[in-house]
Amino acid sequence: MTQTPDQVRMLREITEEAFALLGDETRRRIIFLLRDNEFTVKEIASRLGMTAQNIYHHIGRLQEAGLVRVIDERLSGHLMERLYTVTADTFIYNEDKMEENEYQSSFDILNGLNELGIGVEVSEENAERLSGLHEMSVKIPGAPSVENGICTYCSFSGYFMKFGPMNPMLLSRILQYANLMGMNDEEFEASLGVIKEMREFLSSIRIRR
Repeated sequence: MTQTPDQVRMLREITEEAFALLGDETRRRIIFLLRDNEFTVKEIASRLGMTAQNIYHHIGRLQEAGLVRVIDERLSGHLMERLYTVTADTFIYNEDKMEENEYQSSFDILNGLNELGIGVEVSEENAERLSGLHEMSVKIPGAPSVENGICTYCSFSGYFMKFGPMNPMLLSRILQYANLMGMNDEEFEASLGVIKEMREFLSSIRIRR
């Protein structure tokens, strides 16, 4: 019985327990295999040179943790075999999530602009305005979400990528580009309007020398 394929997910945040499971080399090798193809337990065992009983144990743990799932079932002789695949191409584990204060972050951004040599007026009014514009921008359909963005997490993170480790900045860009490509024309025009308004606001508070 074939399950209805759900939308392919590039990213999946995992728990500390799931992350710990990937510390085992055999489980990592199973994940690497299932990223490119769907396999039965016997096929995985054959490719890894292990017993099917051993693989069943690991598959069970990975399935419980939400790292792999059954994508199909097929009859082999008198036995029903299950085909497994991964639940995402990328698994992310964040040890600590940093709660951000957007208002304070706006102050930090304004001060950061000054440190870069771009003189701006740092004030409560300007920080509040910048904070409001930012909140507007992330609420636009298709725009990158601050809550789900990589930037909200500290650096103590583990990345298990299809092609090896990937730094958070690059991963964030991928998410941003994917969201941009998913926008319809109306959503894109709305995002441009907010960006234009933010640019005009930042230019208006710049200190002219």
